This record gives sequence, structure tokens and C-alpha cells, in this order.
Amino acid sequence: MEAAPAKRLPEPFLLGLVLLTVSLPLFVTSCYVVEDKAVFAFLINHLIALFYFLALWWSGALKAGPNRRKVTAAAFVLLFIDAYTVNNVFSVFQTSAPWFVVVLVLLCANTLAFGYFDRWPEWVRLLQCAVLGFTFLAPVYLAIYLLPLYIISLIALIAIGISVVTFTPILLCWFNLRMVQQEVWKVKRYRLTYLFSGAAALLLTAAYVIVYGMQVKAIDDSEHLAISQNNGMPVWMKTAQTLPRGPLVEKILKTDLVYVSPVWTDASFWDVPDRRYDHELIHDPLFVTASALFGRTTISGDDRLNILNVIYDKRHYTEERLWSGNDLVTTRVATTADIWPQYHLAYTEHTLTVANHDERTWTRDEEAIYTFHLPQGAVVTSLSLWINGREEKGVPTTRQKATQAYKQIVGVERHDPSVVHWQEGDRVVVRVFPVPAAGERKFKIGITSPLSVEKGQLCYQPAWFEGPPHEDASYEANLHMDRWPAGITLPPGFRSGSQHTITRKGDYDANWELRFPSIPMDNAAFNFNGLRYTLLPYTPNYEISLPADYYLDLNCNWRYEDYRKILLQLKGKAVWVFHPVNGKTAVTDNNQQTLFNQLQQARFSLFPFHQLPEAANALVITASDNISPQLKDLDSSFREPLLQYLAHQPVRVYNIGATISPYLATLRESRSLIYDHGTTEELLRQLKQQRFLRPEADSADQVIAHAGMRIVSSADNAGNTGPDHLARLFAYNQVLQQMGRQVATDSSALINTAAKAYIVTPLSSLVVLESAQDYKRVDIKEDLNSLQNATLKSHGAVPEPHEWALFIIAVLILAYVRFEKVLFRRKKTVC
Repeated sequence: MEAAPAKRLPEPFLLGLVLLTVSLPLFVTSCYVVEDKAVFAFLINHLIALFYFLALWWSGALKAGPNRRKVTAAAFVLLFIDAYTVNNVFSVFQTSAPWFVVVLVLLCANTLAFGYFDRWPEWVRLLQCAVLGFTFLAPVYLAIYLLPLYIISLIALIAIGISVVTFTPILLCWFNLRMVQQEVWKVKRYRLTYLFSGAAALLLTAAYVIVYGMQVKAIDDSEHLAISQNNGMPVWMKTAQTLPRGPLVEKILKTDLVYVSPVWTDASFWDVPDRRYDHELIHDPLFVTASALFGRTTISGDDRLNILNVIYDKRHYTEERLWSGNDLVTTRVATTADIWPQYHLAYTEHTLTVANHDERTWTRDEEAIYTFHLPQGAVVTSLSLWINGREEKGVPTTRQKATQAYKQIVGVERHDPSVVHWQEGDRVVVRVFPVPAAGERKFKIGITSPLSVEKGQLCYQPAWFEGPPHEDASYEANLHMDRWPAGITLPPGFRSGSQHTITRKGDYDANWELRFPSIPMDNAAFNFNGLRYTLLPYTPNYEISLPADYYLDLNCNWRYEDYRKILLQLKGKAVWVFHPVNGKTAVTDNNQQTLFNQLQQARFSLFPFHQLPEAANALVITASDNISPQLKDLDSSFREPLLQYLAHQPVRVYNIGATISPYLATLRESRSLIYDHGTTEELLRQLKQQRFLRPEADSADQVIAHAGMRIVSSADNAGNTGPDHLARLFAYNQVLQQMGRQVATDSSALINTAAKAYIVTPLSSLVVLESAQDYKRVDIKEDLNSLQNATLKSHGAVPEPHEWALFIIAVLILAYVRFEKVLFRRKKTVC
């Protein structure tokens, strides 16, 4: 018996599939290339769609027949791909949300598959009916969203024909309805499957819209409550304290910053980056639908940016920009470090290469902005920028002068500068300009950091950064241990090498740390400008203290169990809280539950230390995390009285939280707080024994408690036994301390201290300019009597090349003097 020949695909449909295999890669390519190259993909795809329609019309395949559904489906999908390729050049929709991309892929695949609906197995047909119902809202949404463009598109259709893609969603809606009419509605099980899946999509959309409306109301209620509570704090800050939680809240705050709302204009057309949110715009149909029905929050754009900075730690994305950085990518990261276990000290250099992937020759240069998150207590001590292939080192100056010079050169003159500024919360911001189109720049930042002591181990952590994407960046780490500790634990991917080195090569990853057992600290010293900086071990001392008043700084980080245990231990003592409405309130048996329920709702707290009647007899107990405003965010009506109060008398604070908030961290660094932390059980033990941390009174000492180290300054000119980083760390902590306590009314002395130590502080920055004329023009002078930029060889282990040359010359001269008579012996002659 002769086998029946297999049915071949209809030739017009086969042609459509072939064209799809060409059109789809072109569309994907257009998503990842610059606009002028995307134009090529758009033109080819548009010609492909036009050619296919003409071929179908010429061949008569669009006439009624068994294959018309197949070729129509292929034509509509080609036109749909063409529409989104056009969108990559003439943006109407911003980057689609990932879930919507999946829905559109399912919609197109299902449209093509419906040409063979009658030939699929039963379970495939049911699946197609389900997909048809679930995705039907997608083309409906697109058709509605494009309504304002239809009239313009009709006019343009006569003129250039490209605008036909505007009507693609309507064509897909028509095709889906035809499929429902011809295939789905006639069979009950198909009809029910279609209706149930469509109802599920509608229910999900309705649920999202309702939750959105509830969250917008809750956010607006938080703002109205903040306005009614006039306690000296900014309205946005009080609003942030009481905001509801959830991912949708963050999306609402990012309206028109990241997630577009239903405005029929292209907000990204002019590409003005000044203080905009540094993130691509995302088009989420659910979000657009919900915001169209319930509107936006009443919180202003500036206030939303401030809230995002505090609650979601998005400060990097709201940094002020002078030029765009949309096409920048971090391509290489190199970390090199000197680690002194015996000094609890490290110096690290991070060298980064940033590339501009915009290959348009007519485009402007771009600005790279990096936010580096430093280890606790670390300070930036060097900066370099490669200009014309040569490394140019940074020069210290005032923060104000560095900012003015950078803005003048970048905003007006547009040539090479780089600057690094100090930020609260152990972070700095590095700016590099220009990064030319299809080019790259390299810069280096050096960081001096103490090694933290944790449970008998020393911990070295590298800085990590936010900035241009680094997912594909290569990474090379080279750590030099001045003394190899026993029992060292290498991070995954690292290996030990010769001469006490630890190395790693691969993809960039800053999520690692190096741990090793703590060893006894060596006494080391460094001399500079007639002062000797001596390193000594630090052990916290405790004293008997009987506070008269105990203050509980309640917020969402408190557990009720801890609250009850502390109140039980303080039974019969004066316990207080600061209520946002009622002010200072005594905690009693009658109101303790109510107070906890009210104050525990706050996302963070800002304890008003300046409202304490007597700091010497108070103990503040808090539980904080890494969320809070920074000191610079506070209004002067709150900040100035706070600093003036703490300048005269530090307040004793005990933190039972896992981390410390930026607000408390800044006050701790300035020694405005007698800060201690531990578990609830450790606090209860200290409360029972009435033993608390003794304050450090000697201003000649700078204590770095988490590293178990103290640096003492004295007038001496003895020899150096330690690295110059001792002097740099001392200067950094001294500047923070005196700034916080307002000891120096004239900041010039502190600026001079920072300049001598070559450190980045709240008052000083490091800046790299292109030429000596630039420095002279902006009145920035290098102080030769300073520590200069820190280097990896500042501890003297390996001499510089010129030092080697001088050493060799000296040895040759000594050899000549010593052996001249032997080497050049002359015969004696008799006269």
C-alpha cells in the first residue's frame, strides 16, 4: 500500500514564516543598538511587511479560501513586529514590563498557531482557547492607548505609509474576534475555556487596579497626616515614616520617574537628565490602566525623590547630572590592596574602565557617575584619571571649589575633569567626564579602611559601587598580605599565590569578604609635620552609671517581646517616649500597649536628642536599621539645635538593632553619641549591673572602636614604623569629630588638615583637571608639604623604579670607593 504524501505548507504561508525568521532577529537587534542603526532594521522590517502584503495581494492569497487564515495571521504578526521595530526609532511605548513582553509573545505565537486549529490534538486546542482569552486584553489595551494617534496616522498613511503600524492592535483584535466566532464559540468546552481565561485576566486586572487605588489613598493619607503634625520636620520626611509597605508603593512613588502614567506625550524625547531619576522608563499596562482610573498620588515629584532616597536608598539614581550617561557600561574592574593584619588596616585601589557604547559620531559625550559604598570608617585617599593615556593624580581642594571647577569645565568647556565628593553613610560619589562615543575612560580611586573585628576575626571588605551597568565587566583582584595570618579563609574563586598574595580573575563580583583570625596588634607609628601618630589597641571601658531617665526610641524595628522585657527590667524607673503629636510622654502600665502600637508603625525614627532636659542622666535605647534620612536632609530648625545641643554634652545611646541608621551613624562619627550596641539580652545585663560604656575624653586620641584600634597624636619626630595611613585616618576622624561638635567655628583649619592628609571629607574633595592652566584658572593649588595621593607602596615594602635606580647608583659608588685600589692597581715605579 502506497503511503499518502504529507501535506506541505501553503507557499504563501511558508513565505511568511521565512520572512518572520528574518524580521524577528532584526527586531531583537534593534532593541540593543543605537537609534541610527535601529533605523536600518526598521526600514528592512517595514519593507518585509510591505513586500509580503503585496505578494499576498498579487497572488490572490487574501481571497476566501482554506489558507487565508494562515497567511493573514502571518501578515498581522509581521506587521506587529514591524510596529515594535518602528517604536525603537520613534518611541511611543517605552520599555515594556517583562510580564507584558511574555503576553505579547504568547499572543503572536497563538495567532500563528490558529491557522492549524482543526489539526491540533484536543489538549492543544483547549490551550489555544485559554491563551486566546487570557491575551485578548493586550491588543485591546494597545488599541485604546494609541487612540490619540489615529487621526495623525491616517494623514501620514497617505503621505508615507509607515503609520500603518499604528492600526496593528486593531487588526489583531479583529483576528481574535474572528477566531472566537469561527472556532471557539461553536463548541461549548472551547467557549467555556475562553470565557474562564478571559475572566481570569479581567479579575487580575481589576484586583491590581483596586489595590493600586487603595495604596494611592494610603499614601495620600500619610501626607495629609504629616501636614497636620507640625513638629519641625519636613512634610516629606513625616510622610516617609508612615508610608504603607509593598512593591506597589515604590512603583507609585516612581510615577513618571520610572513607570509611565497615561500622558499622551513622550516624556523622554528631550532627554534632559537634570535631577531626573537615572533609570529607563518602563511601560506597564497594568500600572497605566490603574493610574488612568485612580490618578496619581498628590505628593510632588521632588518629595517623591526625597522619599525614594530615604526609604529605598535610591540616592545614586537621583544624583544631579550635567550630561546623560544612558549608553555607559562598566567593562573592567581591578582591585589591588595592601592589607596589614598586625595593624588592623588596609589600603585598596579600585581601577575602573567605563565605555560609551553609543557609536553615533554626531552624539555628545556622556558623564559617568559612580557611588562607592565604603567599609565602615573608611576614607578616600587618592584619585586618578587617565588623560591621553597618562595617569593624572588628584589634588585636594574645598568641596565648593571642586564643584565649581567641575561644573565650569563639564558644563561649559567640556574637557577632562574627575572629582570625588564625600557623602553621609560611608559613601562617596565619583564623576568622570567625558566618556566619548564609542570610546572609554579609566579612573582609579584609593581607599584607606580599618579592618573590623568580629568575634575574634578580622574582616576585610572591598568597596562596592552603583553606576553604569557592570554585569558583563571583567574582574581582577590582587591582595597583598603584609603578614600571612594562620587560619585564613579565602572567599570562593580566590587562590593564594606567592609572596603572601591572594588573587582572583573572572566576572565582577563585589559580594565577598576576607576573614582571618585576629592577631595581637603591633605598636606602629608614623611621623608627619612634627607629629607622631601612634597605633594602639583599643578595648572598651565600662563604668557604673545610674541614668535618671530612660528613653525608648520606638519604630518598626522593635519587637514587642523586647519592648516588654526592657520595660520589666526598668520597672519603677522613669521611662519615656517622644510621641509625634504629644511630645515627651511617660510610659505607664495603662498606655504602654497603645504607645507601642502607634509608634511601632514608623518606618524609621529621628530621636530629638536636643529635647532631652539633661543628657548626662539619660539613656536612649533604640533599634535601628539602615533606613533613615541623613543629617543634611533635615531642616535647619531641627538640625542646628540638635548639633548645638550635642556639641556640649554627648548622649548615651544603646542600639539593639542589627545595623545603625544613617542619622545615628553620622552623630556617632562625630562623637556626639556615647554609642554602644548589642543584643537585648546584653542590654538587660548591663541595665541590671548599671554598667555602661565609658566616653572617650582625650581629644588627642581617635578611637575606631569597630576595628579595636586607637590612634594617638603627640609631638615627636622619631622614626616611622607604620604606614602613612595612620595619619590619614587620624585626620579624617578628627575632621568629622570637630565638624559634628562645632568645635572649630572657622572651617579653614579643618580644610587645611584634610588637604595635608590628602583625604576626602565633608569639607574637602579630590579633583583631577586636564592641565596646569586649568588648576591655575580655578585657583586650585597643590600643597607639596602634604602626604600626597596614597599609593600601594607607601608602606615601603617595594621601592619605586627611581628609588631602585638611586639605590643601585649608591651601591656602585660605594663599591668603587671600597675596591678602587684592588680593581685599578698600578705598578710601582722607581725614580
